[in-house]
Amino acid sequence: MSAATTFPLGLPRTVLRLHRVAAWLWIAFVALTSALLLWLWGPGTAGLDITGHCDAAVANSCTAKGATADTYHYVLTLTDMLISLVPVAVSVFAGGLLIGRELGRGTAQLAWTQSVSPARWLAAKLAVPAAFLVLGTTLLVLLRRLVASAAPGLVDNRWHSLTATFDALGPTAVALPLLGLAIGAVVALLTRRTLPGAAYSLIATVVVVGAIDAVRDRLWPTVTVTGNLREGYPYFAGSMTSEGALTGSGARVADPMCVDDQGCLTSNNITGFYREGHPPSHFWPLQLMETCLALALTGAATATAFYLLRRRAK
Repeated sequence: MSAATTFPLGLPRTVLRLHRVAAWLWIAFVALTSALLLWLWGPGTAGLDITGHCDAAVANSCTAKGATADTYHYVLTLTDMLISLVPVAVSVFAGGLLIGRELGRGTAQLAWTQSVSPARWLAAKLAVPAAFLVLGTTLLVLLRRLVASAAPGLVDNRWHSLTATFDALGPTAVALPLLGLAIGAVVALLTRRTLPGAAYSLIATVVVVGAIDAVRDRLWPTVTVTGNLREGYPYFAGSMTSEGALTGSGARVADPMCVDDQGCLTSNNITGFYREGHPPSHFWPLQLMETCLALALTGAATATAFYLLRRRAK
């Protein structure tokens, strides 16, 4: 039977055999994080007195109390951080062990001489971990949303309070690890060594994911609310991106910080105040836009990896 015929099952099995330790570590990670989330969903809330919803604009508005409250918050923060670190960990693995090591040792080139084309080799190297990542991260997102729905009065469930919380509550948690995998592949094909591939993959992924976080607020139109001099700054429940003062012409300026000084307000032509940002209703538009951006970058990085491989294999 030809290698081309055996590829659909043979090459993925080879990838699993070579990286079975990494596969088991991923399974253990998903199982442990899932167990923590299940505890948060059930037993973790048993000792809490959750009486209301959090209000982003009002201090001390989250009313969760009880003997297990501190432990609950700690575990919830931990799970969010674990989920948010997956893209970086995947990129380091891809840049170092998954691809970089085989290129450095020459085992990839040996496989290419045994009726396995470079393109098929790379496709299997990316497809197998991608399948594991999609299944695992999807499970974690579903459990994290279950936790959020069970305890809506806890401060850590506000998607806009922390980047890690936002990423853990939607499809970005599935898309970003795929982006990390693709970035690791590109870096590995450029460095062709294990340690440099892992190190540069980490740096590249941190930079790219950080850039996505930085532009998130620009992925969907913001909402502006205004208040007059008597009201002061208006109430805004959501993720605020900017605030300041308004002049008589409607221009936005920095707050001169003289709300009780009428002369100062008059001299600066201040007639009111504004706040701008994303209300809670923007969660899904922002999630979907960021996911699309991450997947587009993943596609571009994957295409770049295959281009570099073709040049390398010539």
